Amino acid sequence: MTHRYALTKIIGIPVLVLALASCGSSQAHANPDSRPAPTNSLEEQVDRLMAPWSQGDTPGAAILIIQEGQVVLKKGYGLANLESQKPVTPDTAFLLASVTKQFTAMAVMMLAERGKLKYDDPLSKFFPQFPPYANQITVRHLLHHTAGLPEYEDLFLETGKLDPDYPRSAKAPQSPFEPTSQDTLALLAQVMAPRFAPGEQYEYSNSGYVLLAQIVEKVSGQPFAQFLRQNIFQPLGMNRSLLYDETRPPVPNVATSYLLKNGVYRDIDYTPLNAIYGEDNIYSTIEDLYQWDQALYTEKLVKAATLQEAFTPGTLRDGEATEYGFGWWVHTFLGMNAVGHDGSWLGFKTVILRFPDQRLTVVMLANLHDIDVGDLAFKISKLQLTGNKAQ
Repeated sequence: MTHRYALTKIIGIPVLVLALASCGSSQAHANPDSRPAPTNSLEEQVDRLMAPWSQGDTPGAAILIIQEGQVVLKKGYGLANLESQKPVTPDTAFLLASVTKQFTAMAVMMLAERGKLKYDDPLSKFFPQFPPYANQITVRHLLHHTAGLPEYEDLFLETGKLDPDYPRSAKAPQSPFEPTSQDTLALLAQVMAPRFAPGEQYEYSNSGYVLLAQIVEKVSGQPFAQFLRQNIFQPLGMNRSLLYDETRPPVPNVATSYLLKNGVYRDIDYTPLNAIYGEDNIYSTIEDLYQWDQALYTEKLVKAATLQEAFTPGTLRDGEATEYGFGWWVHTFLGMNAVGHDGSWLGFKTVILRFPDQRLTVVMLANLHDIDVGDLAFKISKLQLTGNKAQ
């Protein structure tokens, strides 16, 4: 695979923003346990949208639609694994890719609310091994993608130690060098100057969120996986969610991810970067993400005022607002406030799109790189927000 494709951790995310400009349709057989839907119901319209991936011989996706706390649709399309013909179900686990960032941001917000750190603490407070410019980079800059640090993936490739032939099948031999998050921290600490002055520009940064996870570990004294489990997953009953790190924990009932190349679906679940976390690496299900979504209407995790910062766009030095809060894109769609995030890594494509005022959420987790989850999430949202009228 080429380096350009490997950079989907970076280039896959703005799809959610671009999807605002578009919104179509495409019939599939329903899951055996789903009830018959009336003609032109929301379910039937979503079935049409998902028809290309629900004929029994393709990867697919799990979709969840929540309105006013009620599950409007919870359904799997396509196959979680082509070899075993195992279907996608609501209990299928997917790599969340960059949807992970909202959990990393929540961990930071929890520590801030507990007085363990401040958003304006400099990076140098936690990691004095960085050059002096780290005195100007704050936790807030990292959360808002305005710190100016280069992408760690590029830096590892520049060292020449990283095998560039990825992503590839998990059945293929593993690379001799598989860097960890700690290796990533050490590598970033060798950067002699940021790409721009902190706060001067917005530039989406996976490196920043890797550092945030390391800050959580430093402040809490716990591995990031343990902090997430004890402070978010267990309290919310997200029993199928976990962080994948250098301990390589097993992920039950996980989907295999694919890329369509030359008319053939190829499994692409391996890269030497698979153990790096903070910007990525939470596995979850749509059923668990129901618990996450509903908790965001409460104060189970943090106070409402704290959470509001996550949904408030960052501001650059010149006063210009970005479209990114703490782990969430902030949008307007059909004249309504929307927050969300999407992700892309390996063949996994993911999105969570929320309309808090309407109490509507659409979650889509796919195991095929070629599925445009951002566009589909906005189309599905439009169907529900406009009374399920055919588009």
